[in-house]
Amino acid sequence: MAPTKVAETQKAALARPRVLVVDDEAELHEVISDTVGKRLGCKLITAKTIAQARKVLESQRIDLLLTDVNLPDGDGMSLLPILHLHQPQAQAIVITGMPSMDGAIEAMREGASDFVSKPFTGGDLVERVKRALARAASSVKAEKRMNRLKDAVKRLNDARRMVSKKVDLLCNDLISAYGELSKQLDLVRVQESYKHCQSEAKDLEQLLCHTMDWMLRQLGYSNIAVWLAGDDEDFQLGAYMKYTLPGDTKLTEALRTGLVKLAGKEDLIHLSGDDLRARLTHKEVEFLKDQDVLAVNCSYLAESLAVVVMFRDAKAGFSEADAATLKAVCPLFAVALAGIVRGNDEDEEEETEGGSLLDETNQDQDKEKREKKKKKDESDWWKRGEAPPF
Repeated sequence: MAPTKVAETQKAALARPRVLVVDDEAELHEVISDTVGKRLGCKLITAKTIAQARKVLESQRIDLLLTDVNLPDGDGMSLLPILHLHQPQAQAIVITGMPSMDGAIEAMREGASDFVSKPFTGGDLVERVKRALARAASSVKAEKRMNRLKDAVKRLNDARRMVSKKVDLLCNDLISAYGELSKQLDLVRVQESYKHCQSEAKDLEQLLCHTMDWMLRQLGYSNIAVWLAGDDEDFQLGAYMKYTLPGDTKLTEALRTGLVKLAGKEDLIHLSGDDLRARLTHKEVEFLKDQDVLAVNCSYLAESLAVVVMFRDAKAGFSEADAATLKAVCPLFAVALAGIVRGNDEDEEEETEGGSLLDETNQDQDKEKREKKKKKDESDWWKRGEAPPF
């Protein structure tokens, strides 16, 4: 849309330099109007006193101040600080009828850009005003550039802070993800270590022996008991290894009817202190009041096959990592248990098929058993009554 003549006129009026002339002589006003006003197209604003000029400076835009030194109510140079306070980009020219070097120096110190002595010619005044207005325009442009630069720096800083915040969030996410991945890799390594350990077990006794040996190596010395699921959905003690508390009947029976059933329902139990006293039976607390207890349910295809219980002095209790390690391998223990049970069932079926099959394989099996007995299994140290090898 093309601008209208009214809009162009308003724009031109705003672009015209505004010059404040402060002098009590009417003749000087006419001279300045004929020279500066007409030749340079300036908007002239006149004042006869310091008081009038001050009101203009405080309320209107001024590009140039032309002031006489001698005014009815004081020294015209007193307007210079007021000019720079309210119009910091404006310029000032001081006019005097009694020129002196000291006066010129004083005017410059107060912030005047030029010093004109009477009498002066119209051409000389026009040139001085033109230079002063050019400096004022340049100052305005510099101020605008500075403001744009400040705005750009502010926006850049805001963007930098936003990017920095996003980078921090991303780094935190990466750290969390790395930590989680590291935990998962640790669990994978733990599971692979246990798989290698239990893969050498050929029967239930060896599986229990190897499993308890591995758990003690991973979690440290503790009392450990393994309950195996029976046909009547009850649990029977499969193995108990003493560290500090003997596995007498009162203790194991109390655990079987209390903690073992609780672990079968909740999968993982970690108790000590007040929590232990609140959740275990009175008989269990008699034995375990100063212990840190860890119990995990071992299930296969949603069927509970065993419960592993470990406990030791609460001063050297189990960590969250210990609980995670035990929980990670117990499903593998259940799978191994299921495999052994399934293997035993298959052996019984083969025996019922006839004596001929058994006779054909007996010699090989006996030979294999004799060779195994010759090899000393490191995991059977507890069964042989030896000191722990680790």
